[in-house]
Amino acid sequence: MKGKMADPMRRTRQQGSGRSPRPQRIAATRGARQLNALQGFRTIFGSARIHDAEIRRSGGISGSYLWALSEIAAQDGLTVNGLAERMALHQSTASNLVNGLCERGLVRRAREAADQRIVRLHIIAAGEQMLQRAPQPHSGLLVDAIRRLKDEQLETLCQALRLLVATMRPPTSDSAGDTLLGE
Repeated sequence: MKGKMADPMRRTRQQGSGRSPRPQRIAATRGARQLNALQGFRTIFGSARIHDAEIRRSGGISGSYLWALSEIAAQDGLTVNGLAERMALHQSTASNLVNGLCERGLVRRAREAADQRIVRLHIIAAGEQMLQRAPQPHSGLLVDAIRRLKDEQLETLCQALRLLVATMRPPTSDSAGDTLLGE
């Protein structure tokens, strides 16, 4: 009877000696990693929602509007296409943001004298005041965090996100130019 029951720790000691872990442990670790990743996304988007709510309370505009306003302030004379590029948005989405900023009296459009087709964007006094009282970062927590990553960290993140997007069913690449959180 000295077989299997005589030394229950024998199997455990053998596993600790370089053998691969049991399937249940792999599954538990994988499940824990999946939940950890999910919780990471929840934290990211929850933090972004809270920051957006703070921006709305302080100035009455959304985080997307504030980010657009800050980009226009950073580069006076920016075009709608230039804004779309800086925010990784579709041109029509950037145009809608500009329309909202103009309607709120924060930005003005000006056509170039030499070429009337080119419209330049300029922040006005009310827009500058909005930026002064709005909480930082004006680009939002997620964009700010991405901008602060080191090159190798950013590349690792991009690779992981490409893999995640490719794994999603159905692919949602058509929404890549939308504003965050459905703004």
